[in-house]
Amino acid sequence: MSRFLVVFGGYGKGGTSGAERMGWRTTEALRLRGHQVRVLTDAEPPEETLHREYRLFRTEDEVIRAGERPDVVHAYDLARPEQVATALRLADKWEAPFVLTPASEPRLWPDLGLGRGACRAARALYTLTAAEADAVRSFGAVPERIRPLPQAPDLVGDPRPAAFRQRHRLGGRVVLFLGRKTRTKGCDVLLDAAPLVWRTAPDTVFLFAGPDTEAPVAEAIRTHPDARVRDVGLLDEQTKHDALAACDIVCLPSSADVFPLVFAEAWACGKAVVTGDFPGVHEVVHDGVDALVAPVRPADVADALLGLLTDDARRTALGDAGRGRVRRGMTWDAVAAAVEAGLPAGDGAIDMKRGTR
Repeated sequence: MSRFLVVFGGYGKGGTSGAERMGWRTTEALRLRGHQVRVLTDAEPPEETLHREYRLFRTEDEVIRAGERPDVVHAYDLARPEQVATALRLADKWEAPFVLTPASEPRLWPDLGLGRGACRAARALYTLTAAEADAVRSFGAVPERIRPLPQAPDLVGDPRPAAFRQRHRLGGRVVLFLGRKTRTKGCDVLLDAAPLVWRTAPDTVFLFAGPDTEAPVAEAIRTHPDARVRDVGLLDEQTKHDALAACDIVCLPSSADVFPLVFAEAWACGKAVVTGDFPGVHEVVHDGVDALVAPVRPADVADALLGLLTDDARRTALGDAGRGRVRRGMTWDAVAAAVEAGLPAGDGAIDMKRGTR
């Protein structure tokens, strides 16, 4: 057994990011694998983990006062640099190995200097794609310390697609955007693609779900003059699962991303994905097999959507291929096992067999 201190930041009520959910789910999977885990975060835990057997800290001072020295300090998400800086300080204080899962594209890092320092300091650095590994190497990460990390869906409950469709009066095809409403996630591009889709598939409804991260983008969705564009706001975990099961296509035309968790969730529900051509996307999806990759332009996104909306067999085949990928091993236990396998060895790092230093 090893002692983990996991550190990550929250995005506010209803604004849970993929990185935040990775932190919670990997922590829980490590606990189930027999490790002692503690979490330092300002995020609210998912409801179903509230009573699990690990200690939750809210401040750096609380961790220090507890006086429990960790074997390893694992930080998530360089888009939240304050928490990564805290993890670095605590690792230094206890002379414990610092390991890092950046979990966000460098263009989204608010503090590039801190990002560079964290990449250089990390004794193990977990990346979701080779493109992300190349990016962190350019920020000074030691190549031999970079470790591959798989992804997994984060879904709770049994889906209720019929109830979701009835509640939102959805009779035709549904394209679902599920994520933070930002330009880099492609909200504006999808809005501009909608009228092009309607020329051929006029019954298609575009649902936008997720936090209003960028006010102008959120306002453009909320005030769209066509009733076939709907903002369904923040969804709780059960309703998120319902929405994924109820839609026909998940569309996230991102220009800057790593491995959107929603892709794994869409596949778990047997749904086809349309994505933007962000760096590394072809490592994340299999173009033409479980997803379609489109240039981040309205006409190209519309063409990809219509290629699936007008071809039920093809759309179903992509969703089935994605579901097969998930069933073949996209689990949080596999993620936790990869974290274990990637931990630094020697020079005072933990011994995974004995849980000692």
